[in-house]
Amino acid sequence: MKETIQLSIGGYAFYLEKDAAEALSGYLETLETHYLKQEGGKEIMEGIEERVAELLQENTPKGTVVTLPGVQRVIDVIGRPETIEADDPAPEAGAEKPRKKLFRDLSNKRLGGVCSGLANYFDVQVAWVRILFAVVATVVFFSGAEHGVWCLTGPFLYCLLWVAMPAARTAQERWAMKGDSGTADDIRRTVQSGIHEMGDTAREVAQSDFFQRFGKWILVAVGIVLLIMGSSGLASVSVLSLKGTQLFGVPITHWMEELSQDWPAMYDLLSTPWVVVLAALAVILPFVGLLYGGIQLIFGFKSPSWKPGLVIFVLWLIIVIVLMVLLFAGAAADDPAFFL
Repeated sequence: MKETIQLSIGGYAFYLEKDAAEALSGYLETLETHYLKQEGGKEIMEGIEERVAELLQENTPKGTVVTLPGVQRVIDVIGRPETIEADDPAPEAGAEKPRKKLFRDLSNKRLGGVCSGLANYFDVQVAWVRILFAVVATVVFFSGAEHGVWCLTGPFLYCLLWVAMPAARTAQERWAMKGDSGTADDIRRTVQSGIHEMGDTAREVAQSDFFQRFGKWILVAVGIVLLIMGSSGLASVSVLSLKGTQLFGVPITHWMEELSQDWPAMYDLLSTPWVVVLAALAVILPFVGLLYGGIQLIFGFKSPSWKPGLVIFVLWLIIVIVLMVLLFAGAAADDPAFFL
């Protein structure tokens, strides 16, 4: 069994095999020699050690020992000393940063991290993105309330982005989300750029605190709106289904009578109990999703690992697809020339 050594890196304790510890210590010492003589050298080394710790935590299962190959993978990401010394010129104001990539930001999420990911990509305050999305969703809801499911465009769009945007789960994905490749040179450029812009720090911090507080109130307000929409929608469905006359402006009874005469096969299909259950779920699930999202925004709790909101959306989408297939099958049975 190889000898192990405990090292503290970036405020975290790690157990490394002796050869891995020697390689990592030598690597960090070389970087110190290179960066400590530069402007903000201490902060640069702190940033490098934090990224080394982040990579070691991610790539080393809890309770295991860091090996030499694991250290070499970290060095490959951060940058090898000989490469840094050869390719690390003096800071340039116009130095081109790595291109940003679009991810959901799980570290700053309220629901799925969609708004936070968009804010990182477009380099704007996340509060503004959340406010804009909430305003647009609210306007669309009230303007489309007369047209049935069109009022759910906002939540549907959010769920669609939730499914389409990959989540930033690894350290390198989180860096890429912010236009950062995670190398030592990126850390140097970020630190020195921050030193040059130090005069604006107090104002930016004050603005950030204001936006965060304002954003929280907006999220609570949106949560209340979603809660009202979801609860009132479920209540309306319950009451209108008991009446059996119409639902969201659609005359159900009259429509079913005409369907039984003009499309008997489709009527028989839609009258089947399990199809009725599916149709009811197709109407109810969006309001359940609104209730869940509203409660989450109001109380600020994080979604559990099995992602109830995403499960509700996927289940609803599957049900809608099944119902569409059944409708087309019924139409084809009544009129073989329907698709011609």
